[in-house]
Amino acid sequence: MSDAADEFYHQCESSNLDRLEQLYRPGFETMVNHKLDFEDAAGLRWFLDKGVDVDECHCLHHAVGRGRSTRVLTMLIEAGADVNRPWDRWDVGRRPLALAARCGHLAAYELLLRHGAQAELDPVDEAVLAVARGTSSVLPTAPPPLLGLPEGDDYGWILGQFAGLGRTDVVHTLLGAGLAVDTPGWSGFTPLHQAAMNGRADTVRLLMDHGADWEREAWEDGATPLDCVVWGFRNNRTDDGDYAASAEVLLSADAPFNHGDSELDEVLAAEPGHR
Repeated sequence: MSDAADEFYHQCESSNLDRLEQLYRPGFETMVNHKLDFEDAAGLRWFLDKGVDVDECHCLHHAVGRGRSTRVLTMLIEAGADVNRPWDRWDVGRRPLALAARCGHLAAYELLLRHGAQAELDPVDEAVLAVARGTSSVLPTAPPPLLGLPEGDDYGWILGQFAGLGRTDVVHTLLGAGLAVDTPGWSGFTPLHQAAMNGRADTVRLLMDHGADWEREAWEDGATPLDCVVWGFRNNRTDDGDYAASAEVLLSADAPFNHGDSELDEVLAAEPGHR
């Protein structure tokens, strides 16, 4: 990857679209999936306006696997994403509906069904879907379906997926079944990091009540869970996230914060659910 492409790639981690425009070169729109690593509908719209081929890039698969909102998934479907397109990488041949089941993304699964998605589910898919529906607490033994997730076959990474999605009920069930509260997930984030990044105040509170490590650092810049609240508020904002309440829960435990206080003040001043 060239220096220019690398800079553009990492700029996808920010909500600053002016800077993305400055760095853009024809062809860079194919890096759309790194934008889909984060919850940024405006950023996705920027890529769509550049004419990215959402099927060629398998954007729907990537968005489902990374736990993107139904808002983002709907944007992709409206842009022409084929809800029955087989995947060409990682888990070759898997269709979006089966991937949604395997990733425990119940909202995505139901949305895809409404749009005519079809797929045969295997026993692993069925087991995870049962957990997502609240009818089971037993996770399967299987390797993760995407890159960027911890190696192994214990499926513990999905605790962070449910935390990021705000599925406090499922997180509670899995913790009660013995899953470790700090089990790492995508990119090494713990469930507390992922809940914090998406403003899931109730899930943050539950994880802390179960002893989650609120001092643990992630990513290259040493982001703590409180840092993730601020970063998510500024760059990765989930529509129904409550970032102010999430920050207050962490502050009540004297959780550390490694970045500027002015940024934290901006979060605390936000109305609940403000976007």
